[in-house]
Amino acid sequence: MMTPPIFGAVTVVDQPDSAAANNFYVGNRAPLAPSPFIKLPIRAITPKGWVRKQLELQAAGFHGRLGEISRFVKKEGNAWLSKDGLGQHGWEELPYWLKGFGDCAYLLGNEEQIREARVWIEGALASQREDGFFGPRGQGAKATVSSTEGKYDLWPNMVMLNCLQSYYDFTGDRRVIEAMTKYFKWELAVPEQDFLPPFWQQQRAADNLASVHWLYNRTGEAWLLQLAEKIHRHTAKWTEGIASWHNVNAAQAFGGPTTFWVQSRDPQHLAASERNWQTLRTSYGQVPGGMFGGDENCRPGFTDPRQAIETCGMVEMMLSCERLVTITGNPLWADRCEDVAFNSLPAALTADFKALRYLTAPNLILSDRHNKAPGFENGGPMLHLNPHLHRCCQHNFGHGWPYFAEHLWLATPGNGLATMFYAESEVTAKVGDGTEVTIRERTHYPFDEQIEFVLATPKPVSFPLYLRVPAWCEGLSVKINGRRAKESARPLSYVRLERKWKDGDRVTLTLPMKIALRTWTKNNHSVSVDRGPLTYSLKIGEQYVKEGGTDNWPAWKIHPTSPWNYGLVVNPPNLSSCFKVVKRAWPKNDMPFTHEGVPIELRAKGKRIPAWQADQTGLVGKLPLSPVQSDQPTESITLIPMGAARLRIASFPVIGSAADAHR
Repeated sequence: MMTPPIFGAVTVVDQPDSAAANNFYVGNRAPLAPSPFIKLPIRAITPKGWVRKQLELQAAGFHGRLGEISRFVKKEGNAWLSKDGLGQHGWEELPYWLKGFGDCAYLLGNEEQIREARVWIEGALASQREDGFFGPRGQGAKATVSSTEGKYDLWPNMVMLNCLQSYYDFTGDRRVIEAMTKYFKWELAVPEQDFLPPFWQQQRAADNLASVHWLYNRTGEAWLLQLAEKIHRHTAKWTEGIASWHNVNAAQAFGGPTTFWVQSRDPQHLAASERNWQTLRTSYGQVPGGMFGGDENCRPGFTDPRQAIETCGMVEMMLSCERLVTITGNPLWADRCEDVAFNSLPAALTADFKALRYLTAPNLILSDRHNKAPGFENGGPMLHLNPHLHRCCQHNFGHGWPYFAEHLWLATPGNGLATMFYAESEVTAKVGDGTEVTIRERTHYPFDEQIEFVLATPKPVSFPLYLRVPAWCEGLSVKINGRRAKESARPLSYVRLERKWKDGDRVTLTLPMKIALRTWTKNNHSVSVDRGPLTYSLKIGEQYVKEGGTDNWPAWKIHPTSPWNYGLVVNPPNLSSCFKVVKRAWPKNDMPFTHEGVPIELRAKGKRIPAWQADQTGLVGKLPLSPVQSDQPTESITLIPMGAARLRIASFPVIGSAADAHR
């Protein structure tokens, strides 16, 4: 008998072979384009470590107890609990909240919150009329908030459809399939001239389209593809460029053309989403953190890293990237999702999840309730960390971490598994011949380079395991049971390990994280400092002061307690000599996105730039043109991951001494 190879087949691929089937999980049904990755049921993934801690904090924070704060989540008189669809608060806020609240509860197994989510799911199902429409009706056929000239506003229902899908995923309740089938028949029957009039629904209708494809993949009813074509015809023309410069519309809808590409197979639809992303980042996103300046809308001339982005925009960008990596298989979308998840989203809330702010910027030196217009487009307390304000973000931010956790692991063609976002977790899924295996992932990524996977299986089973290689990673190392696999992996690929796996098999992955400098040429040649997926900010002392709210749910302002106007002293050809990596103990409370808990810091050199000051509203002044002359002494400065910095300078001027340096 021949001895099987130690490693099995170790290859590097651009993505899984979509021609192979997955016999256990629901991917795209013909004629839709085959799925390179397939979302697993919610129960399959158990987040652990810092991701689980984020979910626990969310459940215990204001979002998990929003009924104590928000009038939109009160049950009495709520249109979302009315069988007739009549009452108050029948627009986006309730489903926005439920979308994150329910999925967070399902992932944590929080029975009290699962019961609360079920109340609202039952209300939505009970509201369905004979003709198939469900949910609030407003006054007659008018929208509750937006002006649609007497036509139905389908936007709130698009969000509730996501809630219903997650509930079905968690429970298998067939009433969801029946209700969505009836509702989509109603949509198909709506006259063309009345379907998806302008406002959010027209900009964001690809979300409706994705739900139609979700149902088609479970029922195979061909008329659903006719409805998908109808939705695409009436959706804002994201195929032709940025159809709306509103920051949330752009983050949520830029990828819509690729959602329809699954059905059309038109390469222009596939290319449009990447082109839209490039347009956003090139025009308004020459900044670290994965986002762009859109405080409320993107505005010509407002491109400095002091421009901010909504918390809603962050979580919608993450979800867009999660969907796009699943549809296309392109690992670049996973990198882009991590950029937002690690570098932007944590700083939009207090670390205990008891307050959030509407806007967050890559460079931000004061967070208070005072008006920042005209630097920001709209007036008002946009930077106030307040659980009682910021109506859309207050309800909607909650799907960011749950949806991220649900995409940590994905099923693949060939009855395999892929780890998409590295994080401490456990996945239990059917692979190969139908054997149910469990893989435990141990890591402190993105703060640490090493990731370990340990397999538990009742019997040996053959299946492929895919490991994502990020764009920034060179020199990746893979060991199987302590022995290094001899396969070099290029950035933006997947390492495919196919072998007969046994109980106790161990895979050790090392992703070398080198310090890199990004230059933002269009933003006065400023620079950002990266190490692996993390971007680093100047560590600015933060003083939290209560500023309104209630005793149970206070609001906060943050004042800086240390200087912030530093330029970096760097020598790009020899970066290793410019920065010292300081590793600290992992926080016992699993909260690495805090000044106290960051497990890694960088030591660097900088000089203060006295002329770089705050403007009259408290916004950081615009970046000076680099290189900058400074006659100040060189100082040692500390950089921390920008996700841990609620006050931050993450886009730095560069200090120069040559004749071309600017004063």
